[in-house]
Amino acid sequence: MPDNAQKRLISLTTAATYPLLSYYTQYKAMLEKASKVDVVFFLLRHGGAEHSVHISTTALAEEIGVSQQSTSRWLIELEDEGLIARVRGGIRVTDACLDRCRTIYSLLKGVFEATRFVEVKGTVTAGLGDGRYYLALPDYKAQIKRKLGFTPFEGTLNVLVPDREKKLALSGLPGVEIRGFFKDGRALGAAKCFRCTINGKVNGAIIIPQRSHYGLDVIEVIAPKSLRSELALKDGSSVLLKVKKE
Repeated sequence: MPDNAQKRLISLTTAATYPLLSYYTQYKAMLEKASKVDVVFFLLRHGGAEHSVHISTTALAEEIGVSQQSTSRWLIELEDEGLIARVRGGIRVTDACLDRCRTIYSLLKGVFEATRFVEVKGTVTAGLGDGRYYLALPDYKAQIKRKLGFTPFEGTLNVLVPDREKKLALSGLPGVEIRGFFKDGRALGAAKCFRCTINGKVNGAIIIPQRSHYGLDVIEVIAPKSLRSELALKDGSSVLLKVKKE
């Protein structure tokens, strides 16, 4: 039996280390405890992105190691969230769920396969012309000059990229923040930038607006000069961006 001094030492030690022990316990439990994410993983492993997976809730419960009641509840929740759909007696993962999974994959890939630079290949494509308006605004121009070291040409080079995950991965990194602001009662959004070289010749930056008209297959690039003129680019021209992760 410990004496009073030993009891006090044990008490103090436990109090000092409790946050760490608590975190470890929660983290360990999170890894060991099944969740509805395991349902999604099971469906993906069995082709649920391409076709319906036919399995009973009882069999699915046995596969992921939980009760049938939990499995039924998770299926209802996933369906309500638009992440799975019941099709012809089976269960299929939705496009919305796949997009979320790709985002998570890209973020984790950026962490576990960390390199200082990433290369993005694409082709020049026509834009909507709104970059010219935004880059002419003094607030944006001043921030880009101060944070990136150059005054941007009033217009972006739009690059069509087949690898959508590259933009997803960059979107998950901190980047160089360009703050939003109000102008004439209108809220203009923030953006994040990543320094890059374009075709190994011109220094510039990828700019990813918080709100954009473009999808994941289009990346906007800014530079001190017109990249189309400087590099003799036209729609369809190949572009190689060497991007610094920040």
